[in-house]
Amino acid sequence: MMKKKLSTLLALLLMVTFASKAQLIVVGLKGGVNLSQLSLGSNFSTNVQESLKTQTGYVAGVYARVGKLLFIQPELLVSAKGGSVDVLKSGTPTSVNIQYTNIDVPVLIGYKFGLLRINAGPIASFNVSSSNELATQFGSIIGSSGNNVGDTFKSAAWGYQAGGGVDIGSLSLDVRYEGSLSNVTALSATGLTFSQKASVWQVTLGLRIL
Repeated sequence: MMKKKLSTLLALLLMVTFASKAQLIVVGLKGGVNLSQLSLGSNFSTNVQESLKTQTGYVAGVYARVGKLLFIQPELLVSAKGGSVDVLKSGTPTSVNIQYTNIDVPVLIGYKFGLLRINAGPIASFNVSSSNELATQFGSIIGSSGNNVGDTFKSAAWGYQAGGGVDIGSLSLDVRYEGSLSNVTALSATGLTFSQKASVWQVTLGLRIL
């Protein structure tokens, strides 16, 4: 049984290596920056206003590209994003910074012509950490502690990415826009709701390793 598993693994490795040499499969590392904002999906009170201040975060992970001219490119990324809202207390606005980290899995379909590429596709985002500041401020407005407020960040959200890039040797530069198809935050308490969607500009530099 062990020999059979080792033989299967070796065969898969040989197939990936052959495909990589034939430039049918490209595997690489990538990293860069996110410039993100949060917009109000629904607002329960005039005490919360849209801010649209930009938060700067990081993104890093791995990617694979299958195909030559027409290709599919799945990725696995750790992505730090955020935004802000203005909370009014006694008529005075207070900017609340919101930060969160996701595991992002975009699957893009693209076309390559020369050194340039264009690509677009869906992205699934899984929240792994977030600040509690939004829930705390939300609770203070409605007279409830943050612990009594419903979950702030969705455990999973859907979106899309679209953009382009350029390949020079083993290096690749990409610029993309990411939008939300579902809410990334959703607070609830005493029948009140509050939700937000994200928009992100992402700039990354990639290094092909296979």
